[in-house]
Amino acid sequence: MNATSPSEVPVAATADDIRKIIGPFEDDVVVKIMKNEPTVDDVRHAYSWLRSDEYLQRHLKHNLGAGAANVFEILADEYPELGDPVL
Repeated sequence: MNATSPSEVPVAATADDIRKIIGPFEDDVVVKIMKNEPTVDDVRHAYSWLRSDEYLQRHLKHNLGAGAANVFEILADEYPELGDPVL
């Protein structure tokens, strides 16, 4: 069984983890993200949604969990061009 036991607390993503997912962003953006202590999955979900067709083409609202939503808002605020529709 692969269920997470109650004693296993999700670990916050490191700067290296974040950069592996989102690329070479400015240090201050990575620090803002890290202050929220998101997990690697939070960062992946946020970045995936920001780059998704649903967001890019239709600007649908996300239904991300709190950790991912915080990362999404930081990325969307800092780099609005990431959410520009691809024409």
